[in-house]
This record gives sequence, C-alpha cells and structure tokens, in this order.
Amino acid sequence: MTGPMRAPDELAERTAADRQAYLEDGLSDLSCRRCDGVVRVKKNSLAHTSIQWTTDAVSRCPAYTGRDGCPHLQREVSAALTRGQLVIPGG
Repeated sequence: MTGPMRAPDELAERTAADRQAYLEDGLSDLSCRRCDGVVRVKKNSLAHTSIQWTTDAVSRCPAYTGRDGCPHLQREVSAALTRGQLVIPGG
C-alpha cells in the first residue's frame, strides 16, 4: 500500500469527488439537430470523445445503437468543435 491510511469517511468523500470529476467535469450539453435529443459530451483529444447518452436522447434517436451511438451525432460533435461550442483541453 502506498500513501497514508485514510479514514473511511474521508475515502468515501474523495471517491465521490473523483466520481463527480470523471462523470461531470468538462461535459457540455449537445443537442442533435435531427432528433433534438440532448447528450452530454466532452472532447478529451481529437481522437477521444466521451458521450453520455440520456434516457431521453436514446428514446428520441432513431439511429442510436448501444454499440455505435449515432452517426448523425458524431457529425454534430465535429460541427460543435468547429463552432467552438466544444473545446479540447490544452488544444
């Protein structure tokens, strides 16, 4: 084990903060012009995009598949980058 021992309540607090940072920080709402579904998107690099699909977006999108997402939304992400609506950190 490395680092100092932490009290269970401190560990839980730090774990919750890490989870919040991983799941929420840097995410932006992005609406698809085809179906009006809204997803949460974060560009980590040119090659890496994180997309969190909402239940509403999944139900609205006729092209959505659990494996590939939606090809139309991928174009929306590219357009949002061009417009400056999404940014790549450090880029």
